[in-house]
Amino acid sequence: MNRLARLVALSLLAACAARYAPPARCPSRAPEVVAPTTELLDSDRLPTADAPRLGPASAPLTVVVFSDFQCPYCARARLVVSDLRALFPQSVRVFWRNLPLLRHPMAHQAAEAAMEVRAQAGDEAFWRFHDLVFAHQAELSRESLGRDARAVGVDPVRFAQALDEGSQRAAVDGDIALAERIGVNGTPAFVLNGTSVVGLQPFSVFESTARLILTRAAAMPDPIRVYADMVRASVALPAGVDVGRASVDPWADLHLLPVPATAPVRGPTTAPVVLQVFSDFECPFCARVRPTLDALEAHYGDRLRIVWRDLPLPRHAHALMAAEAAREVLSQHGSEAFWQMHNLLFAAQSSEDGLNPASIERIAVEAGADRARLRLALEDHRHRAVIDADIAAASATGLRMGTPAFFVNGHFMSGARPLGEFRQRIDALLEAR
Repeated sequence: MNRLARLVALSLLAACAARYAPPARCPSRAPEVVAPTTELLDSDRLPTADAPRLGPASAPLTVVVFSDFQCPYCARARLVVSDLRALFPQSVRVFWRNLPLLRHPMAHQAAEAAMEVRAQAGDEAFWRFHDLVFAHQAELSRESLGRDARAVGVDPVRFAQALDEGSQRAAVDGDIALAERIGVNGTPAFVLNGTSVVGLQPFSVFESTARLILTRAAAMPDPIRVYADMVRASVALPAGVDVGRASVDPWADLHLLPVPATAPVRGPTTAPVVLQVFSDFECPFCARVRPTLDALEAHYGDRLRIVWRDLPLPRHAHALMAAEAAREVLSQHGSEAFWQMHNLLFAAQSSEDGLNPASIERIAVEAGADRARLRLALEDHRHRAVIDADIAAASATGLRMGTPAFFVNGHFMSGARPLGEFRQRIDALLEAR
């Protein structure tokens, strides 16, 4: 079979229609691997040295993404990368490989354009260009590529000349040949330390694979060889098994968690359903569930009481300060002001500065806090005891809890579940009364 026929076969085999289900929660703890002080040894089978990189150079989990700028599923594959990096921020590095499919007429030129951006301006500019091209995928053209290249600071004359002359064609074709050698035949495809996950699988598949890899990496004697050795002998996942999924429904157990008098609440004390939310202001998955809680409150009204419980995770540098500041707002102005700050803190996650001490103080003042009293409360940690009590209550359940976690009349639910699942559970509780 000649090269053109093989590429046609690749195009026809590309089947990326699996539906991506995003991660549900921030993990309570991720396996840690001591990072080597020098660059990881590369793999001959799946080299990374010449590919655009995102993330720490010495991270023990390497994700090589084979992708196509004109593939709509590849645009959504960015969620996999961002969600993995959010879960394991110090343990994941990502490399890009081009796999433009013949049925996408602009894909090869877009790949060449991206590699030219990298050649001129480096990895940071490449990833910015990558995001812009996917954002403008519906209008992909030579003109849009030039516009996006100018937006990331590339010399437009050199850029246009490179596309005219095909300067990056060999680099793109090299990625295609690499995909053929290792048996990647569709986009998007992800290779995690040698273990392939093809298509937009539910995030649980990626998380399970990542945890197995990181656990093995932690036990390897030479961290520098983690990538090269694991590509040679990769982790094998049992066929049809979603590793890491609970084998029993934790909803079946009942946990007695009295609502603390100090807890911020929404809804009346007479509500027949009490939803306790263990959350972290710096957790991106906790931010995602906020609209779900608003929708539940709007639907059930006085039949639902929502209770906030603090569970700031140690790996989120500003989560504890945010929790203390929110408690001080509660102390000064009550529940309404707390929930206002709650919304502002989660909204700040997506801002340019994110959460940091200055933004936390600014948000607290915006929610009504007296600045001098706020600073004093943060200095003497007067609210740490109630936060620690929430953490202890979570630990006392004996559950391996991340954030967000929920107890609905004492029944446990983990992660940012769909609205429909919450309603199904709550409706069943209301019907059983």
